[in-house]
Amino acid sequence: MEHPDKALGELCAASAWEMEQLRSQMQALEDVVLDVLERGTAPTSQELRSLQDFDLVIQTLSGLSGFYRRVQSQVDESGPADLPAAAAGVTLEKLRDRLRSAGSMAST
Repeated sequence: MEHPDKALGELCAASAWEMEQLRSQMQALEDVVLDVLERGTAPTSQELRSLQDFDLVIQTLSGLSGFYRRVQSQVDESGPADLPAAAAGVTLEKLRDRLRSAGSMAST
């Protein structure tokens, strides 16, 4: 890995972006839940579609935690992290691609 600081910086930027997206999604979900609770009626079809984002948030958090567990394991076992290999275990395709993209400097 020729530029570990740059690769780490890119990974941190990608992780910060992911966390901000999750924060934004959770804020929107909170708003939907509060609207439904305040109204006291069943959710509308649009609200039900919005609430399905809970699943995406859960899958994204799971993907990120698994990615970082694999990175930690790589470092513990061999020293340098192989970010593209760690990203390969992420099941959400778009998240996997973003993490691979962030880790591309690690293999150059």
